[in-house]
Amino acid sequence: MSKYYLKLDANGYIFGKAFSDTAPEGYVETDLDIYAISGDQMYQLVNGEISATGIPNMPPNNFDVWDEVNGGWIDGRNFEKKKADKWDAIKAARDAQEFSQFDWGGHTFQCDEVSQRRIQGAVQLASIDDTLTLEWTLADNSVQSFTASEYVQIGQALANHVSQCHARGRILRNQIESATTETELEAIVW
Repeated sequence: MSKYYLKLDANGYIFGKAFSDTAPEGYVETDLDIYAISGDQMYQLVNGEISATGIPNMPPNNFDVWDEVNGGWIDGRNFEKKKADKWDAIKAARDAQEFSQFDWGGHTFQCDEVSQRRIQGAVQLASIDDTLTLEWTLADNSVQSFTASEYVQIGQALANHVSQCHARGRILRNQIESATTETELEAIVW
């Protein structure tokens, strides 16, 4: 005859439920209706009663693990892994800024990878022909004409923008490497 079974941690948090003829490994028999357990939160068996806890039943991120001693999701990474993950987050923020937009002469330019190549091409063309005047579509989709001299300045502004992004990244990388506490590490933001 089939029975209800629960898989519990040391604090009574429910990590599994089954209705079976035999107890699955690690499960305990219960006479409670285990199908009352549903939704996206953890349930706990307290004094013979199943109650919702308000704690999400899935970790908030991919590195949290369940703390069976204290009954909650905790960061399961060691400090070196946290530092590596912080650097990955800083690099992602750096890249997002580098490939977003930059300003020159009261105009905002896109600087995704394709736009950067196009600007570099215009700068090369300007170095060949100093009488050049070309129209350029700006980040707001307006069109502006620029001279060869202006394209050289735009190229310099792009180079400065990229350089500033990477300089800030290097500073933050050094801060990450120098961090010795979680508080110091958490304070490092792009």
